[in-house]
Amino acid sequence: MSLKNKFIAQLKKSFPDLNKEQLESLVAENLLSPFHVELPKSVLNQAQQIVSTFFALREKDSYKKQYQDLAALKGFKDPGNKSIMMSYDFHLDENQQLKLIEVNTNASFLALGHEMYQTMELPLPVSDFSWDEVRNDILTEMKLQGQSVEAPLRVAITDEKPTEQRLFAEFLVYNELFKSWGWDSRILDYREIFNNFSPQFIYNRYTDFFLSEESSQILKDKFVSGDVCLSPNPYEYLLLADKQRIIEWSQPGFLESHGLDDSQIKTLRNAVPFSHDLTAANADELWAGRKKLFFKPKNAYGSKQSYRGHSMSRKAFEELIGSPIIAMEYIPAPEIPLQTPEGEQKFKYDLRCYAYQGRLQMVIARIYQGQVTNLRTPYGGFACAVFK
Repeated sequence: MSLKNKFIAQLKKSFPDLNKEQLESLVAENLLSPFHVELPKSVLNQAQQIVSTFFALREKDSYKKQYQDLAALKGFKDPGNKSIMMSYDFHLDENQQLKLIEVNTNASFLALGHEMYQTMELPLPVSDFSWDEVRNDILTEMKLQGQSVEAPLRVAITDEKPTEQRLFAEFLVYNELFKSWGWDSRILDYREIFNNFSPQFIYNRYTDFFLSEESSQILKDKFVSGDVCLSPNPYEYLLLADKQRIIEWSQPGFLESHGLDDSQIKTLRNAVPFSHDLTAANADELWAGRKKLFFKPKNAYGSKQSYRGHSMSRKAFEELIGSPIIAMEYIPAPEIPLQTPEGEQKFKYDLRCYAYQGRLQMVIARIYQGQVTNLRTPYGGFACAVFK
């Protein structure tokens, strides 16, 4: 049985109602890698330490106060709740140190990743993580946001045209998972959530992060008024996932100004690559040092309009000036040799570390060839991470 078919069989075993879905057309051929990444246990411990330290920073009153006016300018305030199933994405340097690529509040593949480990018959990196924990996280979100939990809980899973999303299969998994808890769960386009439905909780995978588009207005109004618990939400994105934060975290004195202790400061200093805004004032300096930099838009997602400095033209560089671009210290993706049917090949990988509040919940690898992660590399794709 092919890996794809084995994975589909696992999904249907875990969620029997998926037998009525055409999963064969929803699971890409290169979604999963047949390989896994083996790493020392110290890397897993490092990931937990970084995640908990970022959350400690996020919880500082001074830190939240610093972005209070910016949140108000964007039309929202602290809703009280946090962000379920978010991720911190890393490269691993030559010294086995995790280096942050980005924080992703709308991260994909936690549910499918859990089932991937079952498919590959490999242990979960965080051995005590379970679906019960996800359920409790959602109920915690409701309480933090001030919602009373009515039975059955009404839940919407939302994105833009969800049935057309590349990982629609994951939405189906979440939907069946939520239904298995007795919840009234539906997969809905963000523009249609409130058509004849009044959800109490919305699991948000829509990537208009600040809900600033005109079409997002109804969803934003419901979020701002507190009528629904939205998770992830714009406030959490502002505090942790907006790439401007990476620039600020890397500036001398920033972490100290929010009262982190020496150990916490060291943890984040080691993890956060030094980063800059690209402006007309520093363009010449950044162009001169471009070979050590990676350029990407602050508010895009995935790998859209991202450039490795050493290979970009002057024209491409100048076209970026004036746009909201972050110039990050370039941390190359680690490479591993893997024995494929065509012989040994080198692959790159990164690590996606899922968390709720300060707790690490899951780690997966993404194996690929080329400049950025993709799901088109033969033998690449999402992969298990085994820590020994």
